[in-house]
Amino acid sequence: MSLHRAVKWFVAVTLIVGVTASLGAIAQARTTIEPSAVIFVGPHPDDEFQYWSLFENRADVYSVVVLLTRGEQTGFCAPEGFEAGWQPDLEPAPEPIPEAKYSEACAEARVNSFVQYFSDMVQEDETIPGRFADPVTSAPLPDPNGVVCRIDETDECTVSTTVDVYRDLDDRGALLVFDLGDGDLSDAEVEWALRATLDTFVPELVGDDATIAGIVGSYSTPEGGYAGCFAYPHPDHIAIDTVLWATDFGAGFQAAATCATDPRRQLFDRVSDAATAAAFATEPVENSDDVYRTGAHTANYGWLHATYYPVASHGESELFRQDQTFWVRYW
Repeated sequence: MSLHRAVKWFVAVTLIVGVTASLGAIAQARTTIEPSAVIFVGPHPDDEFQYWSLFENRADVYSVVVLLTRGEQTGFCAPEGFEAGWQPDLEPAPEPIPEAKYSEACAEARVNSFVQYFSDMVQEDETIPGRFADPVTSAPLPDPNGVVCRIDETDECTVSTTVDVYRDLDDRGALLVFDLGDGDLSDAEVEWALRATLDTFVPELVGDDATIAGIVGSYSTPEGGYAGCFAYPHPDHIAIDTVLWATDFGAGFQAAATCATDPRRQLFDRVSDAATAAAFATEPVENSDDVYRTGAHTANYGWLHATYYPVASHGESELFRQDQTFWVRYW
């Protein structure tokens, strides 16, 4: 059962290595057999579209979405940043209204935006997790090497090893929300969280005999970047890229979103027009040059941008784009 699904992902990824192929074979190979899991990992609440071409329309896969931090370092939670970012006549308010950078209200608002993003996107793609039970907070996870250490405004180390689990009521996947520290995510923390996901949460969610078909990470570029693409050397993103590239978790293929001029790139795929519209839609305001932010991304994350997040329909001029390139290892 699980082996069959792992083989399908293996064959699909192997056949599509190269920058002109796609993962369409997966959509054509769906069955009604219980799915194996694919893990999708990103550092912040708003990164998920960066791997969406491998995420959408996957009825044969149980999607485990791992969020490593709660995004509490954003300047848009500071009073002056929030005033500059949130446009109340054009987009929904975050819930709750953030009180300050690093505040509990800031972290809660960002996680709520993250969860609501999936709840909105499932209206376009019924294969993704998007109808959630109330979240359950896990018991503290073991950290034998003491690597978990979140540092906010001071040098004081905060240890948080519990995880909030949002399980999809239709058994399509789950969201795992860690709290490892926005802006100070370490390679060791990334590895710890992924091993906890593999050893604890996937068996709980999918079953002890579940096969993990692969792990997919969000987008980054190194310092100095790659020619012709959007530069994004955020250290939290680089930590995910570094760990997935260097550490074989023995869980199928490992991949991360990158730039087409990255010499490691092997896989090209493209987000559907329907999903892109669902995420980044806007609607005109009558008698105005402005627009309402109506897409799942533009609405839920609008308060984190001075206007609203743009998406590139072709090429790599924006952080969010339909054309998506990945490196792939360990298949």
